[in-house]
Amino acid sequence: MPVEINGLLNHNVSSETHPLPFQTFDRDGIGRMARLHDEWGYDRVLVANASIMPDNFTIAAFIAAQTERLGVMLAHRPGFIPPTMAARMLATLDQLMPGRVGVHIITAASDVETQADGDYLSKVERYDRAREYIDLLRRMWSSDAPFDHDGKWFRFTGGFAAVKPLHEIPVYFGGMSPAALSVAGEYADVFATLSDTVEGMKEAVGKVRAEAAPHGRDPAFLMSIRIVMAETDEAAWAKADAIRETVAANMGQLAVNKAASAADGFRRTEALAQRGDRLERCFWNGINQLRGGQSNSGALVGSPETLSEALMDYYREGVTKFILRGFDPVEDVIAIGRDLAPLLRAKAADYDARVSANSITT
Repeated sequence: MPVEINGLLNHNVSSETHPLPFQTFDRDGIGRMARLHDEWGYDRVLVANASIMPDNFTIAAFIAAQTERLGVMLAHRPGFIPPTMAARMLATLDQLMPGRVGVHIITAASDVETQADGDYLSKVERYDRAREYIDLLRRMWSSDAPFDHDGKWFRFTGGFAAVKPLHEIPVYFGGMSPAALSVAGEYADVFATLSDTVEGMKEAVGKVRAEAAPHGRDPAFLMSIRIVMAETDEAAWAKADAIRETVAANMGQLAVNKAASAADGFRRTEALAQRGDRLERCFWNGINQLRGGQSNSGALVGSPETLSEALMDYYREGVTKFILRGFDPVEDVIAIGRDLAPLLRAKAADYDARVSANSITT
């Protein structure tokens, strides 16, 4: 299938190498970054969500007004907004940016963080609630008449969305705990996860597919990974060394992700960092090692040719969607869109054509 290339859009133009205070809100920067991703051919941008972050539904609507074709992957926590209302909000957004809306259901790793919004459920309970929530979203989007619901987590009478999404809204879902994998297997259209090696992603794909098979589902897979790119491999590795020095100098200015230690995915990242600086073809743990399990900063390092081949290693294992971002929040968006994305798309299309031809002749 066609490879999907996504970015990340924050509420300011910041990164580990260009840090800003977290509370900085940059309206013009959001618009600029949305237009850059649109111009350079990205399919979507992830608009994140957490208990202290600005409202991402509003940011997504602003992105819609700034772009022509760019989609959003809207991170959304079940239960903070009733599923009936959330379904109408997402349907409205899809009306404003037709076919460009995806919802990334996240349950949060930290009980402490969710309590900041008045949610005192455990992580396992939050996953169980997510199961019912996703089912209700889809019923709201498809039901031709109001319906009643009396479930474990939600109860309402006459729930209905008079205005439906113009297109089917894909549901992204992540998490490596047994509870998360169970929900993902039953409900995810796309399983989304943090940076990992090809070996690690092959394991994750296998686990999710095993959970999905009894439900007759075949989800797609997305991985988020950082990119360090230069004209040659040697120059790229020199750039990686310079990035490590810069991030090390900026450590005191970087926000600490206290919630990460409770997440199975971030624990995998921490374990991965302990395996060494360089792994597989060109996987780099430099920033993971600096920041420990609190940072999703596994990276691929190399020339556009090397990076496209490295990403194809993942593609051949079933990962067809990527969040690709570098460490320079502006220049890397341009470079990835200009130098890497077209190469990766061409190689994925060629690979798919060869697989299709082989299946016809055998």
